Amino acid sequence: MKNIEDGVSGATLDLALIGHALTVQQVQAPHAAPEWARWLDEIGFIVGEQVMLMARGLPGGDPLVVRVGQSTFALRRAEAACVRVAAADAANPEEREA
Repeated sequence: MKNIEDGVSGATLDLALIGHALTVQQVQAPHAAPEWARWLDEIGFIVGEQVMLMARGLPGGDPLVVRVGQSTFALRRAEAACVRVAAADAANPEEREA
């Protein structure tokens, strides 16, 4: 498992820690559900957009409450696993230097 907080790119949103600012790196739908890529794009999961995991459902951690831009959505873990993210400060090193 990749550690998002260490700035490693490629971790998925379903593995994120609650309350940490992240940036979308890529959206890749599973072969069995290619329409998820378009749907995730339509609701705001686009490369460069800031996202944050707000909460996990109990029991089992499904669904996830996710904030993307100014909107909040409930996603299944399988859907969130399609979204590759990095820590927001690691994704934008020029902003960190400012």
